[in-house]
Amino acid sequence: MRNILDTRRLDAAMRDHAAGAIDRRGFMSRAMAAGAAFALADALWIGGGKAWAQSTRQAAAPQAADYIVIGAGSAGATLAGQLAQRTGASVLVLEAGLSDQTPLVTDPSQWPAALASPFTKTYETTPQTHAQNRVVPYPRGEGLGGCSSINCMIYCRGSTQDYDDWAYNGATGWDWNAVLPDYKELEDWQGGASALRGAGGPLHVTRPDPAKGHEGAVAFMEGAKSLGYKETEDFNGGTLEGPAWVNFTVHAGKRQNSAVAFLRPAMAAGAKLTVLTEAPVLKLVIEKGRCVGVQYLHAGKPVTVRANKEVILSAGAIITPKLLTLSGIGDPAHLRKLGIEPVAALTGVGRNLQDHVLGAGVNFEAKRPVPPTNYNHSEVYFWSKSAPSQPVPDINALYVSVPFATKELNLQQQHGYAILCGVMRPKSRGAVTVMSADPRVDPLIDPNYLAVEQDMVALKAATDLARAIGNSDAYKDIRKAELLPGAAADSPASYRGFLQKSVSTYFHPVGTAKMGTDEGSVVDPQLRVHGIEGLRVADASVMPTITTGNTNAPSILIGYRGAKLIAGAA
Repeated sequence: MRNILDTRRLDAAMRDHAAGAIDRRGFMSRAMAAGAAFALADALWIGGGKAWAQSTRQAAAPQAADYIVIGAGSAGATLAGQLAQRTGASVLVLEAGLSDQTPLVTDPSQWPAALASPFTKTYETTPQTHAQNRVVPYPRGEGLGGCSSINCMIYCRGSTQDYDDWAYNGATGWDWNAVLPDYKELEDWQGGASALRGAGGPLHVTRPDPAKGHEGAVAFMEGAKSLGYKETEDFNGGTLEGPAWVNFTVHAGKRQNSAVAFLRPAMAAGAKLTVLTEAPVLKLVIEKGRCVGVQYLHAGKPVTVRANKEVILSAGAIITPKLLTLSGIGDPAHLRKLGIEPVAALTGVGRNLQDHVLGAGVNFEAKRPVPPTNYNHSEVYFWSKSAPSQPVPDINALYVSVPFATKELNLQQQHGYAILCGVMRPKSRGAVTVMSADPRVDPLIDPNYLAVEQDMVALKAATDLARAIGNSDAYKDIRKAELLPGAAADSPASYRGFLQKSVSTYFHPVGTAKMGTDEGSVVDPQLRVHGIEGLRVADASVMPTITTGNTNAPSILIGYRGAKLIAGAA
């Protein structure tokens, strides 16, 4: 009989192991008692010890480092590992969350459970005015790997137009032809090197074997082709539009998060890299217009560590603008209302929030229990245009082998699966707003979903596409009935209400410290914060506009390029 993992007990053992509070015999005993097989327990012992990260609850507080990186997420872990290797300098990483060594992270099939684990912090949006005033849960990964440890592992660069738009609007040097060499350099693509793909890099990028694909994923591909769409062999290979088997960050059956791909190899190579977990940053230390260090909680107590060279803020699109604000960088009028003395007037801090709209609604009842996934529940994607006049694809649809809908839709099913969809080039803009000088208080998060009517037009087109694929003959042996939207699609008014209730986050917030040279920008094209020396931002918050695809790959790119920019200036 297959053992059932007691993830709470296993997580506790992993935390003690990371803290150095348990020996191998004790860890193996506890891990196996929690349901882990010997091989899994042994792998977790090898990968999860103090050699990779130390909790501030046991480690001594450092006094200084050449570079301090705040956040070990998709961009931060990438940047820290690369920077330490490229410069030989000492690099300190401060991560608010825990170690990533838990099966909920390492097992690709467990990402839905990881979203409800202690590794994830769930924020909430403000009531969304254009989505029936609904409050949308807003989960973010907090721990080594950040959101690359809890996401669906889709690796999509986006469209060439995304990067050309960045450059045209002020982020010079970030056009497609400029970023492609870095994309090729950082990846190890399963299909080998080509004009558009790289091999031999630190990040393993793979695709599922269609022969082992989930029956629902195979039906998705056939259903899309039956509607007249041509299969795209590789959506990172030059053509984004069309149904495709995904690229994902899975290697040898395990998740390839940024900590696995970039932090740990740097440490194994002897880099001067110190990674502290449970180290939430309170604010930046700025003296005479220069960032000279960081104040953070070490074992729950505030301490200050100084940076000999630079501080790099990689805390993500929600926490990065919060820390900038708490440090006196932002709109002076807003800062004064909070009782914070302004040190740099940057009105763009926290503005320009963008997120792909996830249509979490279209669901079906299966004729029989849905088989387990061999991969990540989400093996196929489809990018398309909401109208022929669109210059590039702006919507998508995807199959997932589990039911998935917002709570307001009250989904009831016995054997369910979903065909989700997304608005991939949203026009609406929101904000992250700090409302207190107390760092313990979460900011207000307002993605402002569907504020621009074109986003509703695109969401309807995406949902229509998902329904057309799901109701195609390709699913006739699987599909019992369409559960949602069902009758809600019978009239324009009820269908619009359904769409508003289906709106959710795609887990892709970006743009709140945008890169550029205009008055709304926060960093320049070298990722340096305007008006402050010794401080850069390198994470999804610097994206001027959201990419057409999932944002993990572009975030890794930003961290990778950030390390090269800093090393080149050192």
